[in-house]
Amino acid sequence: MKKQVKLLCLVALLLAVIACITACGKRDEPYKDLDEQGYTVSIRFDVNGGMFAGINDVSVVDVYHPDDIHTADNGEKQIYLLDPSDKRRGEQSALTASKNDYFLAGWYQERTPRVNEQGEALDDYGQLCSESGKAQGYVYGKPWDFSKPLVIDGEGELNVNENYLTLYAAWVPYFNFEIYAVDPATGEVMYTKDETSGKLVTVSATTQALFLEMPEWDQNTGKINMKKFPTPEALTKAEDGSKKDVTFGAAYLDAAMTQPATGTLAGTWDPVTATLTTDTVKLYTTWMEGEWFHIYTAKQFFDNSKLDGNYILCADLDFSETVWKPILATNEKGFTGKILGNGHTMANISVEQANTSQLQGGIFANIGAAAEIRDVKFENVTYTIGAGSRMQGASFGLLAGTVADGAVLEQVTLSGSLVIGAKCFPGDYTVGLVCGTGYADVDHANITASAEEGANITVDTDAESGVVTVTFGS
Repeated sequence: MKKQVKLLCLVALLLAVIACITACGKRDEPYKDLDEQGYTVSIRFDVNGGMFAGINDVSVVDVYHPDDIHTADNGEKQIYLLDPSDKRRGEQSALTASKNDYFLAGWYQERTPRVNEQGEALDDYGQLCSESGKAQGYVYGKPWDFSKPLVIDGEGELNVNENYLTLYAAWVPYFNFEIYAVDPATGEVMYTKDETSGKLVTVSATTQALFLEMPEWDQNTGKINMKKFPTPEALTKAEDGSKKDVTFGAAYLDAAMTQPATGTLAGTWDPVTATLTTDTVKLYTTWMEGEWFHIYTAKQFFDNSKLDGNYILCADLDFSETVWKPILATNEKGFTGKILGNGHTMANISVEQANTSQLQGGIFANIGAAAEIRDVKFENVTYTIGAGSRMQGASFGLLAGTVADGAVLEQVTLSGSLVIGAKCFPGDYTVGLVCGTGYADVDHANITASAEEGANITVDTDAESGVVTVTFGS
C-alpha cells in the first residue's frame, strides 16, 4: 500500500506540473508516453469552474499502472484515491481547489445541469437564470468517499478496459446574510427615506459568506469585536450627512426577537446533491447610538474614558490603584456620554482640584444635558478643593461642579468626602455636596433634610490646617 501511495503522488505531481487538460473518455497528447509505459488507469479531478494553483479549469489526473495496483485478500484490485489537497501528496498547496465565493462540498461522480420542472435553467441559488443573470448551476450525485477503495476489476466502479474515472468538484455558493435593523423601543424593522426617490427603504445590510460570526465584547479592551459583521450603512449617517458611530447591541433569528443569534451562523446544504437548502439567513439586530464599551476593570474605564463615551459596567470597579481620568474632572465641556451601571459600584475614586482658574470641579467637572448616569453606586469618593477658584461663577461638588438641565441621574448613590482646603479663600464660587449648581434628578431637599437630622453626614475642621472635610453617605 505504501508503494502504491508513493507512485500515486509522484504521477499526480508530474501531471499537475504539465497542466494536463483532458476530456473524459479521450486520451490526449500528455498521456502518450505514459500509455506506452503502461500507465493506463486514470483518475481525473475536474475542478469544474474552480482553480488549481490560481489557474482556471486545470484538472489534476492521477495515473496508475495496472500491475502496480494493490491486490486485496479477496482478490480485488483496489486503489485508495487521494483528495488533491491531501498532505500525503507532499503538502502541495497548488493542489487545493478553490473558487471565489464558493466552498467545496466534495468530489462527486455525477453532475447534471440544474433546471426546474419546466426545464428552465436555474442558478446555484435555485433562481431562474433569466431573472438572476447568473450562470446555470449543477446538481451533483454520488459523492466520493476517500476512506473507501476504488475497485478497478470485476464489478467495481472502474474497469481497466475503460481506463477512466472523473470526479467533479462540487461547488456550493456562499450563503446570503440579510441584516435588518430593528427599533428596540417598538420592535419594528427600521426604514429610512431614499434621498433620490423619496421612498421608504429598509435599513439593512447584506453580505455573502461561508459563515458569519456574531460580534463579541473583548474583556481585555472593553471594545466590541465585530468579526466582519456588517453594519447597515443608513445607521451611520447623521441628518446633516456626516458619519456617526453606532455600536452593535444584539441579533435575533426572528422578527419578534425571541431567538437570540449567538456564535457562528451559516445556511444549510444537502450533501447528497451539493445544493443549498437554506440559502439566506435573516438576522434582526439592535444598535446603540455612539461608541459603547463594556467595562470590567478600572483600568479599562481609564483607557476608554471620553467626554462623550458610553459605558456598560459589567463588574464593580476599584480605583484604589487607578487614576481617575483627568479630562472627566477638569474639562469644562463636560461629560455628555452614558454610564449604565447595572447595579455595580465605582469605588475609591480620588480627585484633587488645584487650579485657581477652573470653573467647575468634581469627579465630573460638568455633567452635560445629554448625559445619562443610571443604576450605579459611587462609594468612598474623595474630592479635594485644594485651591478655591478666582473665576466668577465657578462651582464645585463631590459628583460634579454643575449638572445641566436635561441630564439624567437615575438610581445613583453617592458616598464619600468633600475636602475644602485651607487655601480656599472666600470668593464668588459655589460648593455643594453633590454638585455646586445644577438641575437633573438630584434631590437637594432630601440631602438638606438628612443634614438637619444628622444622618450619615459629618463635618470635620482641622484647627491647624484649616481643612474642612464633609463626609456623607453610607
